[in-house]
Amino acid sequence: MTPHAPASADELRAGAALAPETLRQYLSATGWSQEQQLERATLWTRREEDGDFQVLVPGDRTLRDYASRVSDFLATVATVEERPIRLLLDDLEVSGADTLSFRLLPGGPPGTIPLFNAVDALAGVRELVVSSTFSLLSDQPMLVQGRRPERVLDFARSVRVGTPRAGSWIIAAQLALHAAESDGDPPFARRVSLQMHRAVRACYAASGEALPEFNIELFLRRTGEGVSSNVCDALAKLGRDDIAYDVRFNWARRFPGAVPARSFRFDARRIEVLRTAAEQLKVAVPDGEVTIEGTVSKLRRDSGEGGQATVRGPFSTVYGSSERAVRVLLPDHLYRDVVDAHGRRQQVRVTGTAVRGHIERVTHVEVLADTSQT
Repeated sequence: MTPHAPASADELRAGAALAPETLRQYLSATGWSQEQQLERATLWTRREEDGDFQVLVPGDRTLRDYASRVSDFLATVATVEERPIRLLLDDLEVSGADTLSFRLLPGGPPGTIPLFNAVDALAGVRELVVSSTFSLLSDQPMLVQGRRPERVLDFARSVRVGTPRAGSWIIAAQLALHAAESDGDPPFARRVSLQMHRAVRACYAASGEALPEFNIELFLRRTGEGVSSNVCDALAKLGRDDIAYDVRFNWARRFPGAVPARSFRFDARRIEVLRTAAEQLKVAVPDGEVTIEGTVSKLRRDSGEGGQATVRGPFSTVYGSSERAVRVLLPDHLYRDVVDAHGRRQQVRVTGTAVRGHIERVTHVEVLADTSQT
């Protein structure tokens, strides 16, 4: 880890204004452990892949060298987190909001980024918030999300985005936390933050496992954690042109989180994997039991018994739901039912086994209401 530049005079003044409890709460929320209680300070440690790190937290603001000790604190923590002291101070000074920081690492002059990369990055942040909120409110996982309800968009409108800072190009999204729910659940914004954390962590794990050889199954098995085509696409947009970036989560100090805050780095190879996953999840019909409900088109009688039909509509699988047109192979008696439903403009519900993108071994066909009468 490379030490960052010493704190500026303004940063030292801001640090000196922080209370010891603020420093302790931040360390507790970001994976540090209190190691030892000293006479007028506490010693904290954090284990990383390249070694253990220690930092002292002064216990009393009346100490003559309090400002100097806080300066050492800022330098150590900023080095461990591999980010500028100013960004660390931003998180220390915000007590009532969860903060998600997206640090892009483009080439070129510090603090700048190509226009289209900036536009896509902001679109990626927006889609990550919207898709994670929708996932939180949905009854089941979704391979591809459809139209979002107004409540989802209303919440996304409440998220505040800070001005990008120099050094790298950083977007900070703040989710303001209000009172806990009446049933004792955490504030809704915290639940959205945790859902984003689960989804990003799952995409990070899946993209890493898929580096040697891509397999969509690695993403499908994590749809219950919030992985979807939308989330993968959001994370790929953040890395347009394969520009690496970090995602960092920090929990509001007024509402300490049980999940340690951490960061995730997506490099060019992971970004390419996410882009592929987003495209494949969009059209995937995973192998296994599937039920689809919708309208019938493209009927075709096979040379033997039975025939084929295309059904367009929402379908559900063991991995989640989506919506698209799927080819269905039907035995003769069920094919006749589907032909009749098509002639009457009725929808059908088909249950069978998906194999290589189409449905065969159909076990049930149900003809639904006559849509022409509605």
